[in-house]
Amino acid sequence: MKKIVFISIAFCLLLCGCNQTKKVVADAPTANLSGFFTVISINGEQIDSPAVLEFKMEDKKIWGNAGCNDFAAGYTQRGNLIDIDQFTSTKVYCEGAMKNEFAIQRALRKVGSFDLSNTRLILYSVTDNKQLLMATKNKEQL
Repeated sequence: MKKIVFISIAFCLLLCGCNQTKKVVADAPTANLSGFFTVISINGEQIDSPAVLEFKMEDKKIWGNAGCNDFAAGYTQRGNLIDIDQFTSTKVYCEGAMKNEFAIQRALRKVGSFDLSNTRLILYSVTDNKQLLMATKNKEQL
């Protein structure tokens, strides 16, 4: 009888703890991603030509350019979790700019979470939480 009471109490505590965790995640503040960001590094390597990303929170769109083609996608955000939809892109070949463009798009397809502190944005992999991309918010957007 004592075992049944103990197991029942432990089960109730476990359920209450899970509900509190869900509440904390659901109540997590949403960081304001709106604005232009200059990409500094991709997969830990600094990039050699300018690349920009713009997040538009009002219509949940991300836009980017790495010196040649424009690319865009929709995204959903919940707290610091982010899911980026399929990209659309213009299809021009530009000598020297394609390496960064392809690397940024590959990185963005793998994103699962982010950290935005002060002016630095870091995007992390959905599978292993590895840093995929680092960018700084443009000063005119501060």
